[in-house]
Amino acid sequence: MIILAALDDSTAAGPVLETAQRVANLLGVRVEAVHVRGAGTGAIAAAVADAARVPLDVREGDVVSELRSAIHDHDAMALVIGARGGTPGAAPAGHVALDVVQSFEDTIVVVPPDATDGRLRRVLVAVEGDGESAGLRRLFDRLGDRPLPEVIALHVIEPSDVPPFADSPVHEANAFEREFRIRVASGLLTDASQVRFEMRVGDAADALRDATLELHADLVVLAWHRDLSGGHGRLVREMLARGSIPVALFALDDPA
Repeated sequence: MIILAALDDSTAAGPVLETAQRVANLLGVRVEAVHVRGAGTGAIAAAVADAARVPLDVREGDVVSELRSAIHDHDAMALVIGARGGTPGAAPAGHVALDVVQSFEDTIVVVPPDATDGRLRRVLVAVEGDGESAGLRRLFDRLGDRPLPEVIALHVIEPSDVPPFADSPVHEANAFEREFRIRVASGLLTDASQVRFEMRVGDAADALRDATLELHADLVVLAWHRDLSGGHGRLVREMLARGSIPVALFALDDPA
């Protein structure tokens, strides 16, 4: 199996390939790259792939269609793509990235152009209030018996959903957190110490973005329904537009 890095012809190609290599090292798989020719010459994509000694598949045509074909042809387990180009004034989240994340059932890792290089040491996973997390479950399935990075399960409580801790606020808040940890670990982890649990109160998108900085996360994992229409997928949209670290998206209807 491989991780496929989609390289455009901008300076964003470097962070995309570096992130693909970091994810591949974590999972113990290889990296290959693909470039779909557009207005540029393809020289930057070729130079980035050549410097890393990664094979580059050059294609022509509709970007989304060609990337879909490339995933199939390379039998890729995940696609790594830039959130936007590396040129000044680029849109917060490029239309290609938005089209890809909504139309692909495969795992997609979206990389901001200013992502820094380094080992994936700390992964932040968004967890629902009922303790269920398709993202956390999928992450452990992908890692198998490989060495784990530090995994942080984050649950954000909207202010209107904070339980009433009237009699003993500290005691009841601690009890609520313990119950939450049990719900997360139940049926998923044989050893709850594999995961560090964090809770925040506030707007979900703002709290998640702030937590990535505060906790020094190297990767954010989100599970979602691949729908950004009508206000859906706000957490994903905000992280792609304003986040500063790569985001791994697992489609909830992805059977793999």
